[in-house]
Amino acid sequence: MRLLSFLLVCSLALTACAANISAANETPAPVTLQLSTSTPIPASPTAPLPTLTLTPSATTRPTLTPSATARPLPTPDAEARNRRVRLPILMYHYIEPWPARANAIRKNLTVRPNDFAAQMAYLHERGYTALSPYDLMDALALGKVLPERAVVLTFDDGYRSLMDYAVPEMNRYGFAGTVFVVTELMDREFDAYLTWSQAEALYTQGWKIEPHTKTHDELAGQSRDFQLYQMLGSMQTVEAHIGIVPRFFAYPVGKYDAVTLQLARELNLWGAVTTAPGRWHTLADQYTLSRVRIDGQGTLDNFVAGLEGDLYP
Repeated sequence: MRLLSFLLVCSLALTACAANISAANETPAPVTLQLSTSTPIPASPTAPLPTLTLTPSATTRPTLTPSATARPLPTPDAEARNRRVRLPILMYHYIEPWPARANAIRKNLTVRPNDFAAQMAYLHERGYTALSPYDLMDALALGKVLPERAVVLTFDDGYRSLMDYAVPEMNRYGFAGTVFVVTELMDREFDAYLTWSQAEALYTQGWKIEPHTKTHDELAGQSRDFQLYQMLGSMQTVEAHIGIVPRFFAYPVGKYDAVTLQLARELNLWGAVTTAPGRWHTLADQYTLSRVRIDGQGTLDNFVAGLEGDLYP
């Protein structure tokens, strides 16, 4: 009888230990996002980016999971280290009329439809070809010959007004662009931003849809977990909707740190764009690619100067 009691106690103890071990190995609680109570959801494309507060669990640590749709970075050839490529990457935000009472910052970020039409017409008349960041990386790594006059048209944040003003003008000349989207704002179906069905339609037309984080929070100075959540999370969302792993990334407000650059490598990104000015690129700068900012208050002459400088007569 005493032996049976002893065995029963041991059995109960082992069961409890197994339960504790199982609980410890459970998947951590998911990261949750909460809207700041002080910031309303934007009702129109003239509203600024909303503030989203990331509240990760203390045990949250997203993992890097390779995807079957991932295309690896082209293996650089023997000349890649010394290769420099001139390819202006134009940076746009809003393409739409200036909103009422817009301040200087908003005007700088907003190229009006007539100005944008004139810029696209200039590119067409001068024989420019609109490429993607993938073409740039093929040129840097493999020596792919680019057209003599080429440009990359990028649009940050993914505002819905692109569909009304930018896309029709670009279609007129057969141009396609690259949109860096803020995936959480699209998931929440904010009026100011592209819907996923619109993004998918653009992709089928030859556009590239690439991530710009989930919530447009600055990455520099944040923890590795926070940055990984923003970068990998937005990549996975784009992949879920578009069907392929995105290979380029745009840092919010152009800021990054050593952690950001390390994650870019670990996530097998081909490259990432900043807001730093420049037209020349090397493979060593693949995660800090420069761009040409198009000022909404600039003239067509300013546009041409930023695009060409003294390269062409």
